[in-house]
Amino acid sequence: MIQLYSQIWQVLNFNILFVTVLLFLIGYGLAPTAHFKNIKWLTAYPFFIMELMNKYFKYNWPAVKIFFVIFILNSCSLFINLLAAWGIITPFLFIIYLGINMGVIIYHSFNGQFYFASLLNPVAIFELPAAWISITMAIQFSLKKFFHAGFLSEIPFL
Repeated sequence: MIQLYSQIWQVLNFNILFVTVLLFLIGYGLAPTAHFKNIKWLTAYPFFIMELMNKYFKYNWPAVKIFFVIFILNSCSLFINLLAAWGIITPFLFIIYLGINMGVIIYHSFNGQFYFASLLNPVAIFELPAAWISITMAIQFSLKKFFHAGFLSEIPFL
C-alpha cells in the first residue's frame, strides 16, 4: 500500500503542482474584488451553491450523514477536475475559478474577516491539496494528450 502512494508522488510533476497552487491563490486573491464589486459572472455560481446548501443542508444532521454528503460532493468535484483534461486551458481555468468560488463564499460568510486564515482550517488542509493534485493530474493528462509525450521530456521545467 505504501508503495502505491510513493508511485503516485513519483508521477506528479511538482512544477505543475506549484503552478496549480499559484493559480488557485491568484483566484482566491481576486475573490474579494469580485465580491465587493459584485461581478455577476464570477459570483453567481458561489451564491447559487450557498443558497442550495442553506436550503437543503441541515446543521442538526448526524456527523455520519454530514461526512457522507461532504464526501460525495468532494468526490464529484475532484472527478470534474479530472474531466478538465479534455481541454487545453480548462484545467487552468478550473483552478482559478475554484479559488474565486471558495474566496467569494469565505469572504461573504466571514464578512472579510480571517480571509486568508480560513485556508488553515482542518478541512481545507485536506481538501485543497486534493483539488490541487487532481488539477495537476488534469494538466499533465492534457499536456500529454495534446502534445506528444516525447515533447514533454524535451521541456526542461516539465
